[in-house]
Amino acid sequence: MRPTATFDRTIVTVVDDDIVHLLVELEAPPAPESDRQPLDVVLVLDRSGSMGGGRLESVKAATAHLLRLAGPDDRVGVVAFDDRTDLVLDLATHDTDTAIARVMALQTGGSTNLSGGWLKGIELLEASPRPEALRRIVILTDGQANIGETDPDRLASMAVSARSRSITTSTIGFGDGYDERLLAGIADAGTGNDYWCAGPDNAPQIFNDEFEGLASTVAQNVSVELRPASEVVGLRVLNEFPITEVAGGLQVALGDAYGSERRRVVAELLLPAVRTEGPFPLGEIVVRWSTFDESIELHTVTIPLGIGVSADPDAVDTDADPAVTEQVNILRAAEQRRSALEAIDRGDFEGASSLLLSASVMLSEADADPLLISELEQDAERLRRHQWDAMSSKKHFSERRMVNKGRRTRYDS
Repeated sequence: MRPTATFDRTIVTVVDDDIVHLLVELEAPPAPESDRQPLDVVLVLDRSGSMGGGRLESVKAATAHLLRLAGPDDRVGVVAFDDRTDLVLDLATHDTDTAIARVMALQTGGSTNLSGGWLKGIELLEASPRPEALRRIVILTDGQANIGETDPDRLASMAVSARSRSITTSTIGFGDGYDERLLAGIADAGTGNDYWCAGPDNAPQIFNDEFEGLASTVAQNVSVELRPASEVVGLRVLNEFPITEVAGGLQVALGDAYGSERRRVVAELLLPAVRTEGPFPLGEIVVRWSTFDESIELHTVTIPLGIGVSADPDAVDTDADPAVTEQVNILRAAEQRRSALEAIDRGDFEGASSLLLSASVMLSEADADPLLISELEQDAERLRRHQWDAMSSKKHFSERRMVNKGRRTRYDS
């Protein structure tokens, strides 16, 4: 991993100008073309009654595709759940045709015992551990967890517990009836990915992207620790990564990094109202990650942070990075979209419309995709006319998560 730290301003005046934004960018190395880390993946599939009408058929086809993608050193398990949990495929390297035949025999059933299926997936991975393998559970559901454990906090705790045993969890929400906040919380706690699958045609691409991402993993447990200096009076992370308070600051968990990808963390630092002219320390960042070759290797990079304070209000700031301002506007627009969704939940469609228009202005200032800006403006008008549905909310929730995480999570076309 190659970390860099830049600021929207590297020179501030002795008074006022009390907010500085920091962009931490991590560039992962290319994935090796051979000798990658083996994968142990368990798919936990919802086969409840609501998965009928072609949904389960598309998921079975996507699972068959994943079984074909698996390499000779990879192991795949499949668990199906409704109001009961069944083992479809043990965690093993399968004969592809035989395994696919068993998956294709799945039929829809009753209610949605998500926790039961998930626990069975954890059981499979724990019963046959391989220290050299990257272990992942992928949960797919189209409904609400209504049997077994249903409390969001306890389900998130299950993900944290599994993560402590090197089992990560990704989630896929299907259609418009699932609880997107629940699945996002599980994925965050499990340092995996969360996806929205709008329809049957999108399932194969999601499974493909999840597997190929895992297969190209070059760094695990990536984190950025922000340690502000005593002179800094406030610190806020603008992304929505899982954040933990640690001694001296905050730790931002980014999960695993895939080959050649860039991960970004943006923070807002609040300075005292009056500063002394000269160098001004902001603290440091500590980037940590692990890699696996023949053994696990831990890596740490520390970068000191600081800017300058000038008495000249016209001082030229040649080191300021405009990309930081662009990222700040993009993340602020994502915050506006989150607030819009909260307003929709309250029935405040006019307020939500105004918030989406505000987000479109911020994205315009960031030179974002014109099609996205136009889409926000159109959705703001739909809200003003009270022409809204659950799929529209799912779309915005997923797209906002994509912006915050820096990964594609929306599959609706």
